[in-house]
Amino acid sequence: MTGTPDDPPDLRGDAADVWVVLVAHGSRSAEANQAHRDLADALADRSGWPTMAAFLELADPSIGAAIAEVASRGAKRAVVVPYFLHPGRHQSEDIPRLVSEAALLHPGLAVVMGDAFGADPEVVTLLVGQVERALGGPSAVDG
Repeated sequence: MTGTPDDPPDLRGDAADVWVVLVAHGSRSAEANQAHRDLADALADRSGWPTMAAFLELADPSIGAAIAEVASRGAKRAVVVPYFLHPGRHQSEDIPRLVSEAALLHPGLAVVMGDAFGADPEVVTLLVGQVERALGGPSAVDG
């Protein structure tokens, strides 16, 4: 990756140069893998950032293949977003290693990794909404 924890890469600038690589674990279930690809498409539609689904294992494309693909499409910056609820070995060791290895192969691509999805405080708001909808009441998320 370009930059270090003390000197992160500059990811500002033209948004067209930024790609998101949304990483899931991967599953033997084709439906689960397709749901992740659909989520990546929805993220792209909502955010305007081109987004590619990637998988740690059991499905394609791999993290390395996805980073290579966004580099080949002209990305200058890639934000790797692990779609994992809580930090663990995959989040702290496996994904950073695979991202670093792929980034070394694409020196013109600035790569940064986001936090575990569950680290976002908005997850609690989403959970409140799910409970309220299950109870048939108003949702804090809806209004």
